[in-house]
Amino acid sequence: GQAAIICIFSIFSLLVILFNSLSHPLVIMLTIPFGMMGVVIGFGVQDMEMGMMAMMGAIGLIGVLVNDSLVLVHMLNRSRNEKDSTLSSAQIAEVAKSRFRPIVITSVTTVVGLLPTAYGILGENSYITPMVMTMAWGVMFGGIATLILLPCLYAIDQDIRRLGSRLGTVRG
Repeated sequence: GQAAIICIFSIFSLLVILFNSLSHPLVIMLTIPFGMMGVVIGFGVQDMEMGMMAMMGAIGLIGVLVNDSLVLVHMLNRSRNEKDSTLSSAQIAEVAKSRFRPIVITSVTTVVGLLPTAYGILGENSYITPMVMTMAWGVMFGGIATLILLPCLYAIDQDIRRLGSRLGTVRG
């Protein structure tokens, strides 16, 4: 538990420094619970218990999910900076569409690479199976959440920023 908290706090701190913003790291970190939801569903469907090794896999999963999300948010920010204004919903969808293939390929290759170990194909190691299972199920659900949820959260973030700037100019 402590390692997970330290991991999440460290990643969030580094993202704040990278983006010079609190909202973008928050948007990225919000994909983590959806990956964890995939882990819970995967373990529940297979009637497996989540032990210490599964929790270690969850910490690794956080890194993979943040990486997928980081790629998309970076591209959205780059597009916004090139246009020098907030992005419309169509523009956000276009950027998400351009990153669709890299995110899907990364997620699918990660899951396909983990499945033989997770399900004991060509040999079984009961010690690391829960860790690998955690990562495989989490990447499956987290990749989908990154592609669907993240553009929506980014649009909401832009709307909140726009509203804040309007309120700031009205009061000022």
